[in-house]
Amino acid sequence: MEYFDIHCHMLPGVDDGAQTMEEALSMIDLSYQEGTRNLILTPHYMRGKNKYTREELRERFNEFKAKVEERHPDFKLYFGNEVLYEEGIIQDLKDGLIQTMNDTKYVLVEFNIRTSYSQIYEAMQKIENARFRPIIAHVERYRCLFKHIERIDELIRMEVLLQMNISSVYGGLLDENARWCKKLVKEEYISFFGTDAHDMEERAPYINDYIPWIEKKCGEDFLERVFAEYPKKMVENKYIFD
Repeated sequence: MEYFDIHCHMLPGVDDGAQTMEEALSMIDLSYQEGTRNLILTPHYMRGKNKYTREELRERFNEFKAKVEERHPDFKLYFGNEVLYEEGIIQDLKDGLIQTMNDTKYVLVEFNIRTSYSQIYEAMQKIENARFRPIIAHVERYRCLFKHIERIDELIRMEVLLQMNISSVYGGLLDENARWCKKLVKEEYISFFGTDAHDMEERAPYINDYIPWIEKKCGEDFLERVFAEYPKKMVENKYIFD
């Protein structure tokens, strides 16, 4: 299978991910070796703290995309932001200051890990009321959701989509967080996986260490949905669940 990574920080020199073109291209090479063939670059968007304008970011993306195509002609790059939710984000979305996922209505949203559930719920409502489709980034990180399956159910009923960092399924029986992540995966609450790769060392874009467990527990059909079907629908601005 050719995998789709919807969350990474490989665009060089724009956030806390890859700092140089050389490092970024090394990360792309590793992704390619791991079987990834489609990837959304999602540099952080933080109001008042970005190192770039949207136009500068687009220019950087186009330059990087051209270099990647020279190395791997069959590797497809898409463009987005990982948006830190705070007051004013809805207006920034409406004003076109935020890069949605491949210029669609889908937006990848993160929160402070200690954000309350009521704040996350309210944010999802506001994003949907503004006619965008929210994807919660690395859903496994938020303390207010940990072991609260009823809250996960409520978000799913709102048609909120959940992304998990693929490395989060790693861990044994004594690892509480890994058990929680595995539960979410096995019960098919997760719509997307991403590497959330930032570098070539501690946060490299590995996926093959984790794919066998997902396939064993959930089957090939689930793999096809979360690594191909759903991401393809997302970048084409189609509804995930018909």
